[in-house]
Amino acid sequence: MKAAKRTAAAEKAPAEALEGVLARVKKATAAGRSTLAIFDLDGTLFDNRTRTIFILREISEKFDNRAPELSAAFERFQDLSIVDYSLDNTLKRMGVRHPAEIAFIKQEWAKRFFSDEYQKYDMPILGAKAYVERVHGAGATAIYLTGRDVGRMLVGTTEVLRLYGFPVGVAGTMTIVKKEFEQDDELFKKEVSEYIDRLGEVVAVFENEPANSNILQARFPGADSFFVLTQHKPGAPDLKPGIRRIKDFRTGKTRPGGN
Repeated sequence: MKAAKRTAAAEKAPAEALEGVLARVKKATAAGRSTLAIFDLDGTLFDNRTRTIFILREISEKFDNRAPELSAAFERFQDLSIVDYSLDNTLKRMGVRHPAEIAFIKQEWAKRFFSDEYQKYDMPILGAKAYVERVHGAGATAIYLTGRDVGRMLVGTTEVLRLYGFPVGVAGTMTIVKKEFEQDDELFKKEVSEYIDRLGEVVAVFENEPANSNILQARFPGADSFFVLTQHKPGAPDLKPGIRRIKDFRTGKTRPGGN
């Protein structure tokens, strides 16, 4: 029965399926039941390609003598489509070929990308802020479940959610990050999902990594699972049946808690 329900949700138009989650939350809230909605961040609620481009531009300007090919690339730069999940592929597309320059850029990029300071350069996916607001306003606990780590990225994560107006740090929200950066993302989400399962009824899961989406769907078979069509790791597994693909969170309705 649960599998059939998932398949039916996946066959709905994206806006209708997203609205269906809100209807489930409101019904459960009216009946006095606790509900949870799980949102990944990078590639799900936020487009972090803007973070990468800002960092690369900063490197090109600060170290133009050590990254001349990168500096030249920005004279030709046009749009974010050049940014790939892989930094190596991004640099290749930008015409950066020299091994020593690539190694230097990757080192400087990693210092910045995995830090609190640069997360503010991410951009919310279209409709994401309004949709999370509506889910939270309808009575669900919004759980931000991300592979970012506590030591280097928790402060920046909270700040960027607050900066763009997402509900955070208030009743009905949770932010869960990894304890250690080195922990495998898939193992982390699998372990944490066991904890979340004890908190209440998970009604929706939003992810952009196929492996994580499959893991969470298996843990929460009664939830509506959504896969955001942004970027993901190369070589990812196929999505399991019943997972709805969406481009963004726009439904045509933006008022928090609205009908």
